[in-house]
Amino acid sequence: MTHPTKSAIRSVPGPAIDEGVDAFPPLVTVQLLPTRIPEIMRDPLHFLMTNASAHGDFIHYPLGLWEVFQVNHPAIIKHILQDNSRNYSKNTIQYNTLSQVTGRGLLTSDGDFWLKQRRLMQPAFHRRRLQSYGSVIVQSTAAMLERWADKTTGQTHVDIDAEMMQVALEIVGKTFFSIDLRNEAPEMTEGVLEMLAYVVYRSQTPVAPPLSWPTGRNRRYRSAMSKLEKVVYDTIAERRASGEDRGDVLSMLLAAHDEETGQSMTDTQIRDEMVTLLIAGHETVASALTWSWYLLSLNPDVRRVMEAELDQVLNGRAPTEADLPALNYTRAIFDESLRLYPPAWLITRRALGEDLIGDARIPANAIIIMNPYVIHRHPRYWPNPAGFDPNRFAPEYAEVRPRFAYIPFGGGARLCIGDNFALMEGPLILAAVAQRYRLDLVPSHPVKVDALVTLRPHHGLMMTVQSRN
Repeated sequence: MTHPTKSAIRSVPGPAIDEGVDAFPPLVTVQLLPTRIPEIMRDPLHFLMTNASAHGDFIHYPLGLWEVFQVNHPAIIKHILQDNSRNYSKNTIQYNTLSQVTGRGLLTSDGDFWLKQRRLMQPAFHRRRLQSYGSVIVQSTAAMLERWADKTTGQTHVDIDAEMMQVALEIVGKTFFSIDLRNEAPEMTEGVLEMLAYVVYRSQTPVAPPLSWPTGRNRRYRSAMSKLEKVVYDTIAERRASGEDRGDVLSMLLAAHDEETGQSMTDTQIRDEMVTLLIAGHETVASALTWSWYLLSLNPDVRRVMEAELDQVLNGRAPTEADLPALNYTRAIFDESLRLYPPAWLITRRALGEDLIGDARIPANAIIIMNPYVIHRHPRYWPNPAGFDPNRFAPEYAEVRPRFAYIPFGGGARLCIGDNFALMEGPLILAAVAQRYRLDLVPSHPVKVDALVTLRPHHGLMMTVQSRN
């Protein structure tokens, strides 16, 4: 993450910041300098953090025809995501550019269509169904660990970011769609990153060449999308032809019918949901795991406590979903990694109509920016906010912390449908890997945070793999 040397905003004096948790803080208006926007886009995390530090938890910066409000306060986030969520849509640049890849799947759709799709897919994420996914997670992780068997000398460097991407993609393919992506995973993960990089490029380049133009970036994007869609459409065609109900998400999508018209979902609609789950369901968890290994490498004392827990609970056997309630510290490590490096680091909404937050008027069409990265490092809710301390997720601390001070999966009605799946998958993979291997960052490897669709290490994450035995 780069650090601009000059302030990107010019402050307009405002009232003092309210220290209360439940009360809405006062609004502070600042003037954003348009000439600094390219710099801000290059390092949005730095801008949002310094903006919050300088001006507080409720910030307004007019920008041309846009009215932008940056929110860093749990009470206001709760108001927008839960209490008055019907007034705030996902019709924003963030989600509209992402829809170029995912289409109008569950992540980017809105209104009645979103609600219908959510209700349709919710049974696939029921806790009972998730239990059956645990064995797939452990088996896929075990296969990855076997691939590492000849890399445990400490001399071989492994890109853990790429490894987490591949194993997470395999798991999503098997659990949600009953397809084996082991052979396609390396190429598909590269393609996914290429497509997401294109999303970021389009969101930051208002006047970009049309996709039909044969630029290098456009060709790479079309090639990646073509390969992903081939897998998706081939799978849909095969399952339609067989008529087999495998009890997975794809079976539910194929069997769905509109209550009013009786029509089933089109291949395009099913494609959008599959691509959404393939991308959002693996890239986010992979990102969280990558940063978990990075943080554990930097904090060997924390790693030793986790290893002791794994040795005591598992006693040498492979972990299962049933072990998770006893692996409290391992789960807390994953939670703390999500706090420091939330994959979904940016949440935006557009106001459909005028709203009143405290004494502040929010006009229709205003853009709301909520940044988990910022609020997860807010010193009011997180002592030593930059420190890596899994103990802060002990029950006694979680009970007194405002609910919306920790939002790695969003909140309210639009809470990520896969939150419980991620909170099972992440700790299970951590447990399975750390039980056998110790991962250490290569000392010379540069680590730079890229705020893309998710938070990613710019140079990958090169680590050594050493057997604990």
